[in-house]
Amino acid sequence: MHSWPFPLKPGDVIEVIAPSFGFQPDIVEAIKSVTDSWGIKARIPDTLFGDDLLCANSDKMRFQHLKNALYAEDSRYIWVLRGGYGVTRLLSMLNELDPPTTPKILIGFSDITALHIFLNQKWGWPTLHSCGARQIAQQKVSAESGNLLKSILFGDQKEELSYSLKPLNASAKEAQSIQTLIAGGNLCLVQNSLGTFWQLNGKDKIILLEDVDEKGYRIDRSLNHLNQAGLFADAKAVLLGDFTGGKEDDGTSLVEPVIDRFANSLSIPVLKIEGVGHGFVNLPLPLGFPVTLKTGTNAELSFHF
Repeated sequence: MHSWPFPLKPGDVIEVIAPSFGFQPDIVEAIKSVTDSWGIKARIPDTLFGDDLLCANSDKMRFQHLKNALYAEDSRYIWVLRGGYGVTRLLSMLNELDPPTTPKILIGFSDITALHIFLNQKWGWPTLHSCGARQIAQQKVSAESGNLLKSILFGDQKEELSYSLKPLNASAKEAQSIQTLIAGGNLCLVQNSLGTFWQLNGKDKIILLEDVDEKGYRIDRSLNHLNQAGLFADAKAVLLGDFTGGKEDDGTSLVEPVIDRFANSLSIPVLKIEGVGHGFVNLPLPLGFPVTLKTGTNAELSFHF
């Protein structure tokens, strides 16, 4: 039995940083309203936003914010403002650091996948694939998503938490139990990792993939690339989250047929999990943390607190 580490207590500090895209400055007060209502303190850099061609601030400043958050001795969680491009620009600098003695739990999704992969693989830290601070502050996600995240952070989930799954291929319809770690996240970022020092290692893991606003042919191209690169060769299973948007010009979508074809091309279990990704429902999932995947008629994913 594994327990989720570092439950928050009233008055605790949570680091909020913007390692990728920025937003309007007034989002800071909205985020503080959320954390205040939870009884915790948000530590948000005064220099969170600055001038940059693409991101919330310069690489130097965004990296300094990340480094400060990682090494702060009075906090255990780092909550990103949002996704969007930029995190990969910081990884070479991050790779030069020694990991802090005390692990921090990163919370985020989308392009933050790059940071999840690094922390899971290079430093051996668990992380949470979950909604960003902006999403909750602006009520861009369901109450269920925010409440579940909060219950995990505060250790209020005293029993097993499980998610229903849909088997997508023959292997997933055969009953078996797999105990391992989930790795991955956003399909585009997992593909971007190929050939880099932070390339996703899927060996003996459940690979999570999701994406947004990608047409069927682009998803097919990315999945085919990952397959040809051998990412799935030694994996235990593939978990497909939400692939929202991506309609063709005539309003139809090829996303589902593309995913079905992909699933049936693999010999390992491929399953669908609803509510994980870029949709209004964005449920938290642990990465780099022991989970149990049960395939078959009543397929489910579960982990303990």
